[in-house]
Formats: sequence, structure tokens, C-alpha cells
Amino acid sequence: MKKRTKPAAVFFQKLPQLLLAGVIFSAALAVCVGASIGVSILTGFNNVLVWGLGIIPGTIFYSGLVVVIRKYAIENDYVPVVPTFFSAVKECWKVFILHGVITYLICACAMFAFMYYFIQAQTDVTFVYILGFYGFFTAGLMIMMFYASLMSVTYELRWRDIYKNSLLLILGKILRNLIALVMIVAAAAIAVLVFVYAEGVWKIVVGVIVAAVYPMLITYIEVAMVSKGLIESVGDFVNPIKEEVDDTPIVTDNTEDDYIFVNGRMIKNPNKK
Repeated sequence: MKKRTKPAAVFFQKLPQLLLAGVIFSAALAVCVGASIGVSILTGFNNVLVWGLGIIPGTIFYSGLVVVIRKYAIENDYVPVVPTFFSAVKECWKVFILHGVITYLICACAMFAFMYYFIQAQTDVTFVYILGFYGFFTAGLMIMMFYASLMSVTYELRWRDIYKNSLLLILGKILRNLIALVMIVAAAAIAVLVFVYAEGVWKIVVGVIVAAVYPMLITYIEVAMVSKGLIESVGDFVNPIKEEVDDTPIVTDNTEDDYIFVNGRMIKNPNKK
């Protein structure tokens, strides 16, 4: 049996391919958010909530990034990046629109909650604790979305089951989730520090690199950390991204049958004379 390469080793061995998938997603998300900002300016609804609406269509492309990372990091299946990426987008766009709506709501609510509690904390220390609690609550919801995204491209489940399992796995695999969260926070903190201390044109360079690389990096950390627990809880990976099948009817000896089976479906027999 072929020994699987650990995700940490795969990350460095296949970094160019992973970066390509990350850049495709980041570029697609930037276009979607840029379009929503442009619409908000042109229509006069120049508000951060309108700007963020681009997250919803942008999340559709996140399916491609998750599939590529899962195949590389977990399955050691080094598929061609571009066709695999867009095949996932084509197959999973409906459920990822829902993920996009929920992600948008989580981000919008978190932004206003943090602003409100931060202001209130200036005069009442109680809101400091509320702010901390809401921070953990928001982190839990984001971890839920990582589980939901990975399940959506891995199992053939109804969206209700996807979210039910994702909610249960927030606490069911709490140690792995906390480790992943610490790694993500550390990576984000490094990016923030580098950006703060960068000067002049280097701020722009750092900003572009972070925007292009960090969605892939964060997703890679999450997929690598949560996949084992997901397999233990839900089952072995079954890829719902199917290859196209040949629907050409099979010629049977008995051409007098009204119906025949083709690829597991019963259809009218086109060979009947």
C-alpha cells in the first residue's frame, strides 16, 4: 500500500500548484467584491454592507480551492489545478451560494457587534467579557463554515445535514479546531505585523501577497486539521465531483424491450424497432 505524504510535506512539495489555486480564488473574489463596490458607488448606496455583497458570488469559487487542497493535502491526488478547480465550481455552485450568504451574514453581524461592544467597553468593563465571548462565538461559526465547505465537496449530503454535522463538529472536535484556530490567528498576526512595519511601496506589495496567498494558506491549515475528524465522524471521503459519463444507450440483444438501463437509469429503448 502506498504511504501517504503528510500535509505539511505536500504543502512545500506542491506549493506552486497550491498557489495557483489560491490565486485563482483570490482573483475571482476580488472581481466579485470589486463589482459590488462599483455598483454601490454608481447607485449611491456606498456602504460597507453593500461592498461585502461580493462575498456571496465570490464564495462559489471557494469550492474549487477546497477541492484542490483536499486532493493534494489529504488524498495525495495531484490533479491538474485549473480543470479540477472549475469542475468543482460547476458542480457545487448552488450550495456554495448558500455558504456565501451565511458567511456574509456572519461577517456583517460580527463587524457591527465588535464595533458596538468595543465602544461600550470604554465605559463598562462587562462589555469586554461580552466582546471576548462574541469573538469565540464568531470563530466557532467560521470553523463551522470550513466544515460545511469541505463536506459540500466531499459527501453527497443535503444542506440541512451538512450544517447539522458542522455545528456538532465545532465542539465534537474541539481540540483540533482550537489548534487550527491558533495556527490561523498566528498566521494572520504575522501578516498584520509585516504590513504595519512595511513602508512605502512595500505596503502595497505585502497587501497584494497577503490577499493572494492567505486564503489558500488558511484553507490549507483548516483542511489539514479537520479532515481526519470529519472522516471519523461522517465517513470516508466520497467525491461528489463526478466525471462526465457517456449517455450513449447500450445496445442490447433484446431490442423489443420498451425500457433499458443506461448508467443506472431506466430510459426508453431507442433501439426498439
